[in-house]
Amino acid sequence: MSIHKPPSTADRNFDDLAERFRRTIYATPKGQLRLAALQQDFSDLNIPLNDAQVLDIGGGQGQFSLLLAQQQAHISLCDISEEMLALARDQFAAQQLPLISKQCGLQDCAAEFPQQYDVVLNHAVLEWLEQPLEALQQLADRVKPGGWLSLMFYNLHGHQWRQLMNGRTHAPTSSNQRLRESGNAPQHPLDPDVIQQQLETLGFSLQRWRGIRCVHDHMHQKIRERIGQDKVNLADLEFGLQEPYRRLGRYVHFLAQKQ
Repeated sequence: MSIHKPPSTADRNFDDLAERFRRTIYATPKGQLRLAALQQDFSDLNIPLNDAQVLDIGGGQGQFSLLLAQQQAHISLCDISEEMLALARDQFAAQQLPLISKQCGLQDCAAEFPQQYDVVLNHAVLEWLEQPLEALQQLADRVKPGGWLSLMFYNLHGHQWRQLMNGRTHAPTSSNQRLRESGNAPQHPLDPDVIQQQLETLGFSLQRWRGIRCVHDHMHQKIRERIGQDKVNLADLEFGLQEPYRRLGRYVHFLAQKQ
């Protein structure tokens, strides 16, 4: 089932990058590491998925939602990019799995998906929004009491550390201007402590804090090639759960339960 509605938002739309994302992110080791980290977190916390109602807000191509659908979850997915949604529909159809998909932004989600859900996913979306912190209330409203919010966002600390390691000691908080102008650099890296505080204010208890690509992105490519991607991934999955390393992840994944 698919419903097409133009988005009422000025936030970043990835129609122009959908195919490139499919080739250069989700089919690469860093994309596979992201999925492995998310899967491990859901497994470790025993998030109930059989017959669960899941809403993936800004779900793009639906890679992680597809994994949940394979575990008998019922998936509803929205995105402002019609090109991304088309890729998601193709993936679900190829495995003969049902999908409710609607073209809308996070700000329109309450109108399009008025019910509350057992699990709400919001992965790599907040950092592209003009008002990222304001969106947390909208995400919280879609979660049932006792339900789960899976929130992944671009990490301020990982961003700053990467900038410093690249020699940008004069401006570690800024982004690469070329990438920003092309629309391929997140607009607002986020401080995980601030996000945790906001979630707790909204009635959530943080159950998992993971740094994703806290080893991978800070290891020289030649060293990754020498030791092999499997060893890199194992180290990333292990140290991504430990302080202080998790604070250096390129992304942070939070699993928070609504009280």
